[in-house]
Amino acid sequence: MNKIAKIVGWVLGLLGIGFGAWCLASGDAQNTASVDVLLKYAYVLMIAAVVVLLGLTIVKAAVNDPKGLIKAIIFIVIAAALVGVVYAVSAGSPALNVKEQPSAFMLKMTDTMMLLTAILGVGAVCAIIYGVINNAIKSK
Repeated sequence: MNKIAKIVGWVLGLLGIGFGAWCLASGDAQNTASVDVLLKYAYVLMIAAVVVLLGLTIVKAAVNDPKGLIKAIIFIVIAAALVGVVYAVSAGSPALNVKEQPSAFMLKMTDTMMLLTAILGVGAVCAIIYGVINNAIKSK
């Protein structure tokens, strides 16, 4: 299983580098097709990550501790609530310096993903700091 995860990680990383290079090489003000493909790829990866995370959480909880399944369901409900709240407060403002605006839904989804990324990034930094402090206190 670990080998499969490494292979998938390398494939997705190489695809990201390839799409990024293509976007930088061919993107200009008139031809935005490469940017559209890169954004759609990012959306697919984000959705896949969420689905895999939720699926693995449920499977792990069901196999290891059936009572832990309730905690997993609570986690999923909290995550869904966070996404719902962030989607509700996302502005969906028009893109700057773009002649042809994306649909209102795509603008709202982009704002939602950016806000979620910022919130989860801050949460990750806080978790790292908490872990370091907690380990320092326990090791004394």
